[in-house]
Amino acid sequence: MKLIAQQLLSVIPAVILRVLSYGLLILLTGAILQRFGVRIPSVPTIDVTQLAYLCGAWWLCNR
Repeated sequence: MKLIAQQLLSVIPAVILRVLSYGLLILLTGAILQRFGVRIPSVPTIDVTQLAYLCGAWWLCNR
């Protein structure tokens, strides 16, 4: 299967948005779990303002 340049240029932004969306989903899930008392060592503690910004970023990414 050969990809031409135009196909490649349309696929790359879609893949980048997908990876970004998954990263935001992992951060959002970790932040919500911390609110219920589950501590995940790799996710830093997120306060209410940062959680709101994270939710906004997720919404904009999936829009």
